[in-house]
Amino acid sequence: MLTKIDNITLILCVAGVLLIGKYFSRTSQDMDSFYKANKSLPWSLAVGTLVASWYGGAGVIGTIGYATTMGVSAFFIWSVCVHMTRFPLALWVAPRISVKVNTTMTELLNRYYGRLASFIGSIVLVVSCLSIAEIAATGYVGVAAWNVNKFAVAFGVVLVATVITCLGGLMGVAVTDMIFFFLMIACVTAVFPSIFFKAGGFAGIEAALDPVAPQMLTPLGGTPVGRAICLIVLCINVYKDPAFYQRFTASNSVKTGKRAMLTCLSIWISFDVVLIFTGIILRSMDPFSTAQPEVAYVQLILSNLPVVVRGLFVFGLMGAIVSTIDSYFLIGGEIFSRDIIGALRKKPLTDRQSIGITRICCIVFGIIGLFTAFKFPLVYDAFLFINSLSMCGLFVPVLAAIMYNGKKTTTAGIFSMVTGTVSWILFTAFPVSSELLGGTVDALLIALPISFVGYLIGNRFGKVLHEDQEFVYGVTGNEQTISSESIQKEVQEQPAMPTKEELRVEWIGADGGLVLLYCVLAVIYTVGIVCRIDVIVGLMAPLIALGITTAIFLRYCSEVFHFTKKAGNRSEN
Repeated sequence: MLTKIDNITLILCVAGVLLIGKYFSRTSQDMDSFYKANKSLPWSLAVGTLVASWYGGAGVIGTIGYATTMGVSAFFIWSVCVHMTRFPLALWVAPRISVKVNTTMTELLNRYYGRLASFIGSIVLVVSCLSIAEIAATGYVGVAAWNVNKFAVAFGVVLVATVITCLGGLMGVAVTDMIFFFLMIACVTAVFPSIFFKAGGFAGIEAALDPVAPQMLTPLGGTPVGRAICLIVLCINVYKDPAFYQRFTASNSVKTGKRAMLTCLSIWISFDVVLIFTGIILRSMDPFSTAQPEVAYVQLILSNLPVVVRGLFVFGLMGAIVSTIDSYFLIGGEIFSRDIIGALRKKPLTDRQSIGITRICCIVFGIIGLFTAFKFPLVYDAFLFINSLSMCGLFVPVLAAIMYNGKKTTTAGIFSMVTGTVSWILFTAFPVSSELLGGTVDALLIALPISFVGYLIGNRFGKVLHEDQEFVYGVTGNEQTISSESIQKEVQEQPAMPTKEELRVEWIGADGGLVLLYCVLAVIYTVGIVCRIDVIVGLMAPLIALGITTAIFLRYCSEVFHFTKKAGNRSEN
């Protein structure tokens, strides 16, 4: 469906992104700059990279595909729950990880549960970083845009993502994420009102769906109870997602990372309304689901956009997928080099060796992803499969390490990982059924409680490697008295502590305002959906998502302009 002009636009945009990656390759020569961007991400850039990383293939294409089967229940069961569970992550959990470790989750596992637990956890995390769902999404976009083999398009996108990651590290990824973030949301939200009102709004959608799928516009949407519980449980999967913690540690302060995620929540819920109702509109146009919904979505959007803008839309959509792939490839490569290869070596890896191994890993991850991505009927099926596996193995020990200050033994971490993973594999291979839960019980719902019980049992045995002390803040240094030389040495090895001011939640201020904004929007969208108010869903939601996104993008452009101007003045002097 793309014309020659659209394709030229797309090629020029891709070339620009690769040049950005090449530019940042000059500043990504050591581990701190390559993996954590020297902990210098400003608020605007942190927001952009968080949104773009979340809304990749699973976030955009996958949500629409699932919405064609779940209806508005995708909003009530998935969107509202998943974003509400992130408030504690932004306000308390993620800031605490900067108190406990210098990097992210694998160091956390090693600190509390030992090298074996870290090694096992690293393997699970690497599997979850293969971005199988994102690679699958690229294929469906390619089929819709060019009517070509989905494997060939996926290969091209994986190649671009790998080049960006290998060249620019996290800073290159973050800057390109900002571009993808703006184009993706701007194009999708700009065209949605036209699509919504062409479908006749709520009245037109109801008329089309009532004869065949009336449950699509009900709060539970006919979703089986077991699947609904599984989705709600998966909402908290983000607490063991390494990408979010990487963004927090790469932000220029704890407060920056916290407020970036709080800002994202209002964008996410507004954008979710757009995506979910696009999926419902697709179902109303094809009540019996005869077409692949992911392909139909891209074709629908392209048919409503003018020349050039179509190219920008595909670039933004592909870019969102690229941004997720390169983020997780970077994290997976770091984990593999530092916590798998590094753990097997007696001599520590140099920065150059670690970065080199990471780059090789990105290529290997791409090959594995290409040969596994199209084994699932829907993009979201791949997302749920990988994330439920990693959650059963890691969620309990990771959250306990971050939030629980009591005794944590090496046996607890290892036993929780092993019992959770093995039970997930067992109940996936030999599923059980329950009439109460509406059919087959997802293995996640059985394996996660088993992992928690395994942690409790294991915590009665084994060795305690690290005992949490009260926070030692960097401002006064008098909050805690250290009496023994061993404890002093341990505190010295800990990362630089954030101040009390940075960790404090400002309820009467920016933090409280951002939380309130999300709550108000959630209520308004709920009223709009339940009461069938066209203007709220068809106009308000896309305009709010577009408005916040544009403001953040302009803020980032302004910061870049002022930085460049100051740099120019310094060079003249």
